[in-house]
Amino acid sequence: MRALSLRARLTLWYTVALVIVLGLFSADILVEQKRLGVRRADAELDNVHATLANVFREELRELDAPDVAAREAKDAMRSLGDEIAIVDRNGRPLATHLVQLTLPEVMPQDRAPSVRTIEAASGQWRVQARPETISGDRFTLVIARPLTDLAREQRQLGEVILLVIPLALLLSGTGGWALASVGLRPVRQMARRAASIPLNGLEDLGTTPRDDELGQLARAFNGLVARLRGALETQRQFMADASHELRTPVSIIRTAADVTLSREQRDETEYRDALATTGAQARRLGRLVDDMLVLARADAGAYPLRPVTLYLDDVLEECRRAVELLATARGVTLRTQSPCDVAIRGDEELLRRLLLNLLQNAIQHSPSGGSVTVDIAPNGSRVYVRVADTGAGIADADRARIFERFVQLDPSRRAEGTGLGLPIAKWIAEVHDGSLSVESTGPAGSTFCIVLPISY
Repeated sequence: MRALSLRARLTLWYTVALVIVLGLFSADILVEQKRLGVRRADAELDNVHATLANVFREELRELDAPDVAAREAKDAMRSLGDEIAIVDRNGRPLATHLVQLTLPEVMPQDRAPSVRTIEAASGQWRVQARPETISGDRFTLVIARPLTDLAREQRQLGEVILLVIPLALLLSGTGGWALASVGLRPVRQMARRAASIPLNGLEDLGTTPRDDELGQLARAFNGLVARLRGALETQRQFMADASHELRTPVSIIRTAADVTLSREQRDETEYRDALATTGAQARRLGRLVDDMLVLARADAGAYPLRPVTLYLDDVLEECRRAVELLATARGVTLRTQSPCDVAIRGDEELLRRLLLNLLQNAIQHSPSGGSVTVDIAPNGSRVYVRVADTGAGIADADRARIFERFVQLDPSRRAEGTGLGLPIAKWIAEVHDGSLSVESTGPAGSTFCIVLPISY
């Protein structure tokens, strides 16, 4: 089956289904035709029984001798060709016209009224045995009629079915092949066009006016191509930006080493300066590689989350203590406002990184003498964390760009960060079914808002 084309398989399954349907339909026709034939034979037996009873009644009225009257009635009905027997109440046959059958065959075992089909050497017979009260006495009138006509009709109908079904299968198979070819033609065209689509271009399957399954397939494929191109473009851009960002600290480290080693003798101060520069750039390089690894694993969906129930105010307090030295060194006042025991469920390490990234970003962009305020405000099923600074604000054109990778709006601070803090923070918020956005910005400073679900 796997070696066959889809068109051949559709035609084959269609033909198999049609064979089953035609077989069941033919069997039903044969059964129904036999049932109608038996009903017709029963109706004819009823008519013969009524006629025989009337003739027998008239003969009894004239002759008043049951044996003679039964024989006269039998002779009168003989010309019809049916097998006839007239039996008295004791089971003694008064008159019989049984040519192909015997009396034990046609008489019911308990002499109860019956209409049945029997098998004899000459074929099937329909036998009716019915008691009748005539002239105050009780007799059983037995009439049997062969079902040869019904058998002949069944045989002829079967021959017609055996002749028609192969012809119908041939026509339906040919029609099914043609219909499958027509129905699958758009799929073949889509496959040929999809095979020729380059990943670095803008081509796709094009817009389609179809609203059926093929139209849905085309739109889904176009969406897949767009997402794949977007992912490849993001990867290319990420590699280009990463290469650019990695080049700077590596170049500084190499230059510092080359300059230091260019002379055989240098004093301790020069070596210390060179090592300090190398250490600073190595730390920057380590942070950059760490951030890139987090984003790469996030893009691949392979970052393992370890959700636990925690108190957000406790995590904020830890982060505040961690950046307090940085804030003091830059002359920035750090304030936090939070109710106690704000419970959420999430990865504690990632949430700590989220808050640290925002706090460090706010401190770095606040001037000396400024302040950074963090406010936690539960509201219904959500908790809102606002981080406000007193920096210069963000231009409207840059509000969306700040969450892009390696974007640093202030070139003078490139040595202080990697341009990956906010993208990582946004990813952490979203992976916790929350969000991170710029709530407000202006000359007086900016406010970032984190929205996270509360755990009950």
